[in-house]
Amino acid sequence: MADITVRKIRFTFEDPIDFDASEAERGEMLPALGLSMTMPYLEPYLIRTMKVALKAITDPPLAEDVRRFCQQEGHHYRNHALFNHQIRAQFDAATADGLRGIEAALEADYQRFSREKSLRFNLAYAEGFEAMTCAGALAAAEHGAFEGAGMPGGEIWAWHMAEEIEHRTVAFDVYQHLVGSYPYRILAGTWAQWHYVSYVRRFALCMGRGLGWKKIRTKSSPMRRSALRRYLHTWSPRYDPAKIEIPDGVQELLAKYSALAERAASVPPTLPERLA
Repeated sequence: MADITVRKIRFTFEDPIDFDASEAERGEMLPALGLSMTMPYLEPYLIRTMKVALKAITDPPLAEDVRRFCQQEGHHYRNHALFNHQIRAQFDAATADGLRGIEAALEADYQRFSREKSLRFNLAYAEGFEAMTCAGALAAAEHGAFEGAGMPGGEIWAWHMAEEIEHRTVAFDVYQHLVGSYPYRILAGTWAQWHYVSYVRRFALCMGRGLGWKKIRTKSSPMRRSALRRYLHTWSPRYDPAKIEIPDGVQELLAKYSALAERAASVPPTLPERLA
């Protein structure tokens, strides 16, 4: 059983987003904003998938991990929905409508996957996504990028990525418990990663066009190289996220957000009715 704490926090997003960025900064900023735009659709899909899986799980500690995973993901996407409202407000009506169109397409994909795809496929998608994002979160922690200095949205990134590391074993353990096929994990999981990243890129390109930015380039860095190295390790037949050594500072960060959750205001900011 994983040590997973459910922290109910509602962040506020009051400061306007500063898009006066260098070309190098654009390569970091817009993909991060694109990632946020996916969350109100990706994470409810993960929750739906895990709730179906719960009916077949025969290991009580794993079932409890799944329940806590779902609760964490629920708090994540609600905060990102609030942040995304701020993101759209920074753009003109045409760009905001373009973002909403991509959101609708992504939601349609995930609803179709839940309705038409097998549990095996949906679990492999969930595991592929969690493995990829955990690799990135671990690299960010390793290179001291967790506090999100200068990143729009502020602490939402540190909190979210720290909890991604905390619940890193759940999707993998459920997949192994109910499916277990290594070739299928790699095949379907890699397709899932491609599908997800293609939407992040669509959001980033839409925002870039709205800002009049002709190019969005990402540059190699020690953190990116670490993320790639960690990601490639997830392809190993011996991959097991439970065996990953957690970088220094992650537990302290989780303790910080546990304390913050206890002090959180009892009345959170209002969500759009569709996402409440």
